[in-house]
Amino acid sequence: QPHSSSRMARRSPSLAPHLLALLAVGWVVALTQLRSLQSAFALTRRASEPGSPSPGDGATGGIIVVAGATGRTGSLVVQELLQTKRASAVIALVRNRTKAAEVLPDDERVLVTDWDPKDAASAIKICADADAAIWCAEGQQGLSNLAAAMKSPQRGGAPRFIMCSSAAITRPTWSSSAQKQLAGAADIPIVRLNPNDILGEKRQMEDVLRRSGAPYAILRPTGLNDKWPPGRPIFSQGDVAVGRTSRLDLANVLVKLLDESEATGKTFEMLSVAGYPKPVEGYKPVLERLAKDKRPGLLGSLGKILSRPWQGGSEEAKRAATYGVLQQLLPGEEQNSAALAMGQTYEQYDKGEEGRLGPRGQEKVPERITG
Repeated sequence: QPHSSSRMARRSPSLAPHLLALLAVGWVVALTQLRSLQSAFALTRRASEPGSPSPGDGATGGIIVVAGATGRTGSLVVQELLQTKRASAVIALVRNRTKAAEVLPDDERVLVTDWDPKDAASAIKICADADAAIWCAEGQQGLSNLAAAMKSPQRGGAPRFIMCSSAAITRPTWSSSAQKQLAGAADIPIVRLNPNDILGEKRQMEDVLRRSGAPYAILRPTGLNDKWPPGRPIFSQGDVAVGRTSRLDLANVLVKLLDESEATGKTFEMLSVAGYPKPVEGYKPVLERLAKDKRPGLLGSLGKILSRPWQGGSEEAKRAATYGVLQQLLPGEEQNSAALAMGQTYEQYDKGEEGRLGPRGQEKVPERITG
């Protein structure tokens, strides 16, 4: 026993440095993990702190996902979110980091994220702490997966999933009489040519979103133009809008809709009237006059039939009246949208000049049209 206790006494001093080293390493690891947690928590703190402003209540902040962030529209949406401070962080979904580095702002609030649209599990992870998403991309599968991850309602009733679609997508399905009556909307180049059934694809994507269960808004801009000066966005329904939409105005509206509860569950078109100021009171007065989408499927069709006797005038009459007003807002002097060739501007038509894709009926239609 004496020998044993003396040996332990001789060994115990040598353990102290090792114990101290282990404790030091432990503290370093703990502090590193704590800092990582603090960094992650900082992204969501604005939305979760008691008494803090919440997205959907007209406030700034929040984490916003942008799909198609490297596209011409998507990149402007990212800039708008940052400039207006509507987002405390932007999750920019990309498939090309090189392009992302070229077009996206060098800002610590932009979280460039690799994204596989076919991976449903990754969509759930990406959206775990996100307040809302703005869709500026293509592809039904990616939209379906992202929308499925955004089903829970946002406080204040504002949409959580905002889709940038396109005007004219229903016009190929119109009856021949409607196409003849509304030729200024039905006989425009994109409808007449419809390369690779791009309008049909977008129409199907809208239906996917409506069936997803996510609180949504669908915005259908008319012809996008990077050179058209910003102005006042004009909203309508019935898919008869024709003309130009400033891409800057489009990005502005897509961001504004994040806080417009009256936009939830609605699909509407948009065009820009250059030179007019944007409304000071916002878009609520206009949006609240727009009708909500009918429920998809059999129940929606039944509801549409049953509601007809109670509506003030037929849907066809309303659409014709809207068409008549919007045709007056066409650019140019001739204001003949049905006579344009694809790639020809209204100004070129007024001057008798040929468009960049050739004369009407002989256009060299591009294989892919991107927004």
